[in-house]
Amino acid sequence: MPPPFSSVASDVRALDDVAISTRKLDGLILAAGFEDRASRLLEVGEFRPGAYCVLIRFQNDVPGNASVFERYFELANHKFEPANVHVVDLPHSAPGRLESALGDVLAILPRDARVFGVDISGQPAYAICMALKALRTHRASERQFVYYTAAIHYHPSREEYDAISGSEEVELLPQSMALEMSENLSLDSFSGYRSQNARSCLAILAGYEVHRSTGVVDAVNPSLLLLMYGNPGDETLSWRLDLSRRLHRKFERGRRTATEIVSTLHVNESLAVLERYYDFLIDDYDLIVTPIGSKMHSLAAYLFWERYGEVRLTFPLPIGYDPEIRPKGAGITYEVVLEPRRPLVFGSSGGKPAAGD
Repeated sequence: MPPPFSSVASDVRALDDVAISTRKLDGLILAAGFEDRASRLLEVGEFRPGAYCVLIRFQNDVPGNASVFERYFELANHKFEPANVHVVDLPHSAPGRLESALGDVLAILPRDARVFGVDISGQPAYAICMALKALRTHRASERQFVYYTAAIHYHPSREEYDAISGSEEVELLPQSMALEMSENLSLDSFSGYRSQNARSCLAILAGYEVHRSTGVVDAVNPSLLLLMYGNPGDETLSWRLDLSRRLHRKFERGRRTATEIVSTLHVNESLAVLERYYDFLIDDYDLIVTPIGSKMHSLAAYLFWERYGEVRLTFPLPIGYDPEIRPKGAGITYEVVLEPRRPLVFGSSGGKPAAGD
C-alpha cells in the first residue's frame, strides 16, 4: 500500500512571518500575475544572499501585461542579485512549453541550489502542475515548499450571489475573470493511461466558472462524473459553496454523478477523496481530474497525478482573461511542505509504488 498523502504533503500552515519562511529557500519560482496576492511573497519575503528567482512571464495580449511584468522584474532584481534572476516565458499560444523551459533553467542552476519555493498564487492550474513537475523532477531528492496567498475580495461577490439567490439553478455568472471557453488542454506530461474499455470517470474540482466545467464535460463525455465542491471553511462564506453547487446542478442530471465537499485550502482533504474514488473505480474506469476551483485544488491534482501516473489531468482554457475582474487584495500566506519525491514515487512520471512499499 502507498503511504498516506500526509507523508508527502504537510498540512497547510498559515505564516505569521513570511520573511522567516523565505530565508530558508535557495530559490523561488513565481509568475508575474495580475492579482495583488501574486506579488506578496516577493514583496515581503527576505531571501538569503545568492538565492535564485525564476520569474514566469505571461506572453499574451491582455492589456497591461507588459507593465505588470516590468514591476515584478524590477522587484525581483531588488530582492535578488540581478544575475540570479531568470525569466521563463509562458506563451498563450503554446502553454505546454513552460515545463521544458523551467527544466532548462533548473538544470543549469548550481546543484547546491536545492530548496525551492513555488508561489502558486498567480499561476493558472496548468502552470502550477508544470512548475511542480519540473521542480520535482530536477530536485527530486529535496524537500520543497509551496506558497499560496489568499485574496481578500473574490469574484463572485456576495452582491452577485444575493441577486440570483432565488434561483435553484444558475446558468452563468454575470462576470468572470476567465472569459469564454477556448480549448481543453491535455498535455503529454499528464496524459495518463487510457485502457481499452474506454469508460471514464471525470473528477472536477469545481469553482464558479461553469462555462469551463461545461467545456471539459463536453470534451471528455465521461461515463461517470465526480463533482468536488469547495468549502471555504468559514461560515460567513458558506454562500460560495451553495453558489458553486447551483451552478453545477445541471450536471447532476442525465449521467451517473457523485458529489463531494472538500476544503478549498486543505490539500490532504481533497487527496483523500480522490484516492477513495481511485481505489473504487480504477479497475473499471479511466480517471481524469480537472482542477477549476482553488489554487490549492490544483496542487492536490498534481500530487494525485504524481502518485498515480495512470491518471490524466486536463485543463479547460478560456480564450483570455479580464484583469478588471480579478481577486483583490492580499490576505494570509500559507505554506505546504512537500517531502522528497524519490523515496515515495517510483518512475519519472508517477505510477503505483512497487508492491510492499
